[in-house]
Amino acid sequence: MSFFLRLLLLLAPLFLGGCFFEKPLTSGPSESLNTWFLGEWQRTEKNGGTSRALVTPVGNDLYRIQVTLSEKGANTEYDFEAWASKVEDSTFLTLHSLRASSKVPLGAFVFMHPEMRDQNQIRLRPLHLASSATATSKELRAEIRARLKDGTLYAEEESCDWQRTAEVYWQKDGKTGVFNPLRYEKRWDTEDLSEAFGKLRTKKSKPAETSQ
Repeated sequence: MSFFLRLLLLLAPLFLGGCFFEKPLTSGPSESLNTWFLGEWQRTEKNGGTSRALVTPVGNDLYRIQVTLSEKGANTEYDFEAWASKVEDSTFLTLHSLRASSKVPLGAFVFMHPEMRDQNQIRLRPLHLASSATATSKELRAEIRARLKDGTLYAEEESCDWQRTAEVYWQKDGKTGVFNPLRYEKRWDTEDLSEAFGKLRTKKSKPAETSQ
């Protein structure tokens, strides 16, 4: 087993309750951007710390997700490109790590199920998958379909709820980006990774796989 795979299996229980894989659910977006997911989000952890996430649009169907998790008295930064992956009638998020952090290797994939609870609350549920870290996208989708059918895909006790604390506009005055709306004030900043996103997107020449 390669060092990369050993690292994935070691870290799998530590990040958002999910597992890491070498392949995405779909090689690209299955549907357009959902603007309900955009914004600044936060949650209070059991240790009393505050975790935060910033979700902004990269294009018509890609998200940039920057997360600061409060873990054991310290903050850990994560940066992802993400897109919607459709399997049957369910939509999942494929998160692709853009850079190595203390816990997530560069290039690893994490899958989540997003559910809007109300206008400003989202619930993220990790997927329970028994497939190996080297499973193909087709194999991963097949297991998801089977677990959706028998009701074993999610564990509600591992879900996490995030509250929106600020809005992100998809477009304003002909420009796309983060703006301060009247109701909220932007209160934190993260490193600009737009160049990294651009390089990654130029490498994607193949069309997205279907959910079949």
